[in-house]
Amino acid sequence: MPTSPDRRGLFLDLDGTIADSLGVLRCVYFRFLHEFNQEGSDAEFDRLNGPKLSEIVGALQTEYHLRSDSSDLLAVYNRLIDAAYEEVLPQPGIRELIVTAANKGWIITVVTSNLGSRARSWLNRVGFDSLLQFMVSGEEVKRGKPWPDIYELALARSGCVARESIALEDSLLGARAARAAGLRTFLVVSNPKSLAQCPDGVEPVPNLTDLLVWL
Repeated sequence: MPTSPDRRGLFLDLDGTIADSLGVLRCVYFRFLHEFNQEGSDAEFDRLNGPKLSEIVGALQTEYHLRSDSSDLLAVYNRLIDAAYEEVLPQPGIRELIVTAANKGWIITVVTSNLGSRARSWLNRVGFDSLLQFMVSGEEVKRGKPWPDIYELALARSGCVARESIALEDSLLGARAARAAGLRTFLVVSNPKSLAQCPDGVEPVPNLTDLLVWL
């Protein structure tokens, strides 16, 4: 879609930003490794928060010398996520943010490393689908976050101008991807100790509703 100066976009990550899913996904990470008699760590999960699942599984396959085929490992991980995702609820404050942005004419796009089918099903279940105009998912790009590819595709699909738009992320890798695509980027940082890790040019916010003043 051709860009237009008045098309300002709000680009939202899904897991950990729209969906309160990080606790669920953390459990899935440990369950996955347990199936192969391996033990993970919270630090490793945090480090792998952001990329496409195929890249996460590839990293775990290398780190733990998992002998199964990569496609089989990915199928196991997806099966565990599908079962656990039924428990996922929206993040506190995200409904107010999305409704406010929609009412003010922002073009809202979900930019997720998750599967498009899973993301659409969840967004429909929680009633957000009618408020969101576009979505880009992890399987649509070759390189996941922190590469800017997924945000560049989101900008092209929505027709929004990067310098007039905002991205909201909860992961360092996602924030780097959005900044690399030229978007003004906010990172939800609930732990003050994480402020030191905030990438250059990324603006930390403690709560989702703190972004309302920028809409």
